[in-house]
Amino acid sequence: MRRFSGRTLDALASRIGADLVYLNGYGRAWNDGRRQKLSKAQKSDVDDVSFVHAVIDHFARPTIAVGYSNGGQLLHRILRERPTLLAGAAIIAAGLPVDDDFMFSGVKPGPVPVLLLHGTADPIVPYDGGMPRMLGRATRGMVQSAPATARSYAPTDEPVVQRDGDVERADWDGVRFITQFGTGHVIPNRTTSPAPRIIGPSHRDIDLGEEIESFFGLTLA
Repeated sequence: MRRFSGRTLDALASRIGADLVYLNGYGRAWNDGRRQKLSKAQKSDVDDVSFVHAVIDHFARPTIAVGYSNGGQLLHRILRERPTLLAGAAIIAAGLPVDDDFMFSGVKPGPVPVLLLHGTADPIVPYDGGMPRMLGRATRGMVQSAPATARSYAPTDEPVVQRDGDVERADWDGVRFITQFGTGHVIPNRTTSPAPRIIGPSHRDIDLGEEIESFFGLTLA
């Protein structure tokens, strides 16, 4: 994950003096709150929410959780099941499961700041919603579109939208949704372009760590 993301979170942690913890999911997946049990973590009913809670308790510091793909879908669950656990969340390339396949459908997320990022050319978790696919094969179940996912966290008013090249930022009070036009299933950073034939192109025009630092107003601890 460090190599894949161009060490963007390592650089962020160094800048602000944060503890940085990378978690491993059981069988390379998370029990993300879907009704369908497809992964080992789901079939074994692994209590990933309590696992994350225990890690946060160990460090005893306000926590911003960062979730990519299936990890982002775990954050969709945590923000609804334990709404006061996190100080904030950054969710990358992770559409919210459709209502019929989500145990927390209709449950409002916690009132914490949320940053969401998604690329329009994502071949794995489609920006416009639908069935996630890996190398053309269906994987984890239908998801809502990236804009609909963002609106599940946002107030009902219209956002302030600004576009800079291939990057568009939609801002509500406490919620920011970043669309990267033409990018794939990537963690935005300025150095890596991993496996473009599988996950789609990278533009290197924004950096996840910088976006987190700016949105959450992080400073040196």
